Amino acid sequence: MTRIAMLAMHHLERCLLLEARSDPHPWGKMNWLRSLRDDHCLGLWEGEELLGISCYTLVLDDVSLLNIVVDTDSRGRGVGRQLLSDGLEWMQQFGGARCLLEVRESNTVARALYTKLGFAEDGIRKNYYPLGDGYEHAVLMSADLPLGE
Repeated sequence: MTRIAMLAMHHLERCLLLEARSDPHPWGKMNWLRSLRDDHCLGLWEGEELLGISCYTLVLDDVSLLNIVVDTDSRGRGVGRQLLSDGLEWMQQFGGARCLLEVRESNTVARALYTKLGFAEDGIRKNYYPLGDGYEHAVLMSADLPLGE
């Protein structure tokens, strides 16, 4: 059985390990330290195994999805969808009325999930994400809350 729970500073090593296994463009230790301290980070657990993480911040009534990471072995099982849906429900408790996010232009799987959940593409942020040999555009997306699944 899976459960979603808030993450805290003592989960830092678990976050770093999950990201190292699953994300070719990791956030890194300093970003995780800041986010675990200042933002709302949720983990999806199956027993003692961390399957995924989503992190959010709230400014007025705008929720920003800062990061979402799903363990490579757990992809295709609805982990990302559950993290996002439950995370945005959680953020509505704090006054979130709209969600904003940026996603790599090349991340077609994530873009398809966001679109399916009701997010619209709002624009492009050029050369936003660093790559080994250059930069990649970010697609800006938003949706009103609650999501119209």
